Amino acid sequence: MRENKFSYRNMKYIAFGLSLFAFVFFILACTVKITGVVIFFSVMAVLSLIGGCVCLYLSHRSNVKHQNYFLFDRRRGVRLAPEEITFEFLNDNLTYYLSPFTEQTIDLWNGIPKELEMALQSEPAYRTPVAFKMLYDMSLLDETAILALFNTAEKKTVASICRAVKAGGDKEMADVIFEMKCDFERLENRIVPFFKKNKRFFEGRIFHYIKNHLAEFETTKKQEK
Repeated sequence: MRENKFSYRNMKYIAFGLSLFAFVFFILACTVKITGVVIFFSVMAVLSLIGGCVCLYLSHRSNVKHQNYFLFDRRRGVRLAPEEITFEFLNDNLTYYLSPFTEQTIDLWNGIPKELEMALQSEPAYRTPVAFKMLYDMSLLDETAILALFNTAEKKTVASICRAVKAGGDKEMADVIFEMKCDFERLENRIVPFFKKNKRFFEGRIFHYIKNHLAEFETTKKQEK
């Protein structure tokens, strides 16, 4: 990190210096009368200007860092190695990702906010982990709460979850969930066992999906000066 900041400052200063040289050479080229000298100063002015532009571009690049959302420990401010991540860490990061859109992630079953839907459209890699987190959060509730929340959830909300689950490679599970929603009365006795028995499966899908798709969560952001 220190090396990047050093490079950024120096490139910026060099770009500024070359711009000054370009200005001085341009003034000299305009004032002298000797053709050969005019050409020399003109060439130097152009070269200095090009050099300044290149240094300015490099300073911008050196001021950008890559950060992976699921490898960055925001509490300690450190980057983790892929083998260091755990389900608990990923689940916490998912909760943090969803915090601008809802106070409690379980409330997403009452309807996915438009702002979150827009965010998932622009960052589709998050859609499947968010869907499995919703399933995982449901599995933590007691039996009465599971039945009540699943029953009152709008069909379009459940359909959105199922599409994301299917996109993650679990078509059979997505079909089971949607069938339970569409035929709630007939399949009511299967709903609670489904969520309770699959709690560990939801954990595993969140963990393995993110770990197998880490490159999709890479972002670029400006470093602080």
